[in-house]
Amino acid sequence: MKNWILPAILAVALIITGVWGYNQYQLNQQYNTHMENFYQKSFYELVGNVGSVESGLAKLMVSGDRSQHIMLLSEISRQANGAQMDLGQLPISHIALDKTAKFLNQLADYTYFLNKKVSQGQTISVDEMDNLGKLHENATKMNKDLNQLSSELLTGSGSWGTFVSGARTEIYEASDDLYTEQFVNIQKTGIDYPSLIYDGPFSEALDQKHGTELKGTPVTEQQARDIAIKFIGNDRVAKTEKSSDGNNGILDTWGFQLWTKGDADNPIFVSVSKRGGKVVNVIGQHKVAKESLSINQAIEKAKEFLEQNGYKDMVSTYQQNFEGLSTINFAYSQDDVIVYPDLIKVKIALDDGNIYGLDARNYLLAHKERKIEEPKLELEEAQKLVSPSLNITSSRLAIIPTEGKNERLCYEFKGEMSQKRFIVYIDAMTGQEADILQIIDTENGSLTI
Repeated sequence: MKNWILPAILAVALIITGVWGYNQYQLNQQYNTHMENFYQKSFYELVGNVGSVESGLAKLMVSGDRSQHIMLLSEISRQANGAQMDLGQLPISHIALDKTAKFLNQLADYTYFLNKKVSQGQTISVDEMDNLGKLHENATKMNKDLNQLSSELLTGSGSWGTFVSGARTEIYEASDDLYTEQFVNIQKTGIDYPSLIYDGPFSEALDQKHGTELKGTPVTEQQARDIAIKFIGNDRVAKTEKSSDGNNGILDTWGFQLWTKGDADNPIFVSVSKRGGKVVNVIGQHKVAKESLSINQAIEKAKEFLEQNGYKDMVSTYQQNFEGLSTINFAYSQDDVIVYPDLIKVKIALDDGNIYGLDARNYLLAHKERKIEEPKLELEEAQKLVSPSLNITSSRLAIIPTEGKNERLCYEFKGEMSQKRFIVYIDAMTGQEADILQIIDTENGSLTI
C-alpha cells in the first residue's frame, strides 16, 4: 500500500524543482532584459553626448563672441563628462576603453580650464584655438565610428546582454568582439550645438499676435468653406465635409475635409481663420508615381501659387523632398531684407505640381510692414566680427525672431568651415553675435542659398 509514496514524493519534488527552475529562468530573462535595456540606454546616450560635443566644438571655432564662448565651453565640458559616465557603464574591457576615456577626460578638463579663463575676461589664444581644432578632429572621428557601430548594432544579431553573459574572462581583454573591436578602432583616432537646420531657419511657430493679417471681419462657416475650395482649386475639389475647428484664442479656425477628383481615399484638411478668412493650414497626402518637376520648377510653381493667393515678395529659403513631395519654406522680403518671422511652408507634388500642404501660421501671426532702421554697422564692419575660421560665401540683411519673441535686424553670413556649412548672425546695431546655425544637408534636400 505504501509503494506509491516514494514515487509520489519524487513527482512532487520534480514538479517543485520544475516550477523553481522556471521561476529562475523567468527571473534570469527579466534580469537580462533589464541589463540589455540599461546597456542600450548608456550606449545611445554616449552616441548623443559625443555628437553634441563634436557640434559644440565646431560652433566654438566659428563663434567670435566671448559670451558664446563661455556658454559653449561650459556645455562641452558637461557633455564630455556625461559621455565618460556613459562609457563607464558599458560592458567593454578596460583596455578597449582606456584611450577613449582618457580623451573625453582631457577634453572635459581642457574646456573647463578655458571656460574659467574666458569668464575672467581673457580670450582664447591662437594656440588654444588650434588645440580645440585638434580636439574637434578627434571628436569627429569618434562620432563617425560610434554611429557606424550604432548602425551595425541595428542590423546585427548581437546584443549587449549576450556579450556579458557567461562571465567570459575574455571580455576583459581586447577581443575580436564587435563591440570591443569597434571601441579599439575608435580610440585609434568627444552641446548642444547650433540649432541644427533640419526644418529651415527659424521655422518654429511664434505664439504672438502682432501682425495685421488677422484684423479683418469675421467669416461664416459657408464663407470659409468657399475660401477653402477656391484655395485648393474649384476644378480639383469633388466633395467637402465639415471637420474639427481650431479654437485656441490666438488663431481660431474653421476646419474642412476636401476630396479631390480621382483621389477618393486621401482627403485634404484645410483650416481657415474665423477672422479675416485666411487659409492657415493645408494637410494632404499624395502618392507620387513619377517625378516630372525639377526642384527649381517646384519652387517657381510654389511661389506663383503664393502670389496668386495674395502672398507677394516671398523668397525661398529652404527645401526638402520626401517621397516625391517637396516642402519649401518661403520668407517675406521687404526692401531686400529677409524677414524670417513671416514664414510660409508649402508642400508641392513633383508629378502634377499641385499643392498638398501649407503652413501659414507664422506669417499670419507676424506679418506687417515694418519700419526697418538704418544699420549702425556697415556690412564690412560686421563681417570683421565673424570668426576668420569661417569662409564666407554670401551675406545679406535679415530680420530674425528672438527667444523673447521680439525681432532683431542682423547681417546674415553664410559660409563654410571644415566642409561644414554655417550661418552666423551679427546684430546690425550692436555688433553682437546673435545666433549661429549649422546647415545639415540630407539626401532629400538642403538649404537653398
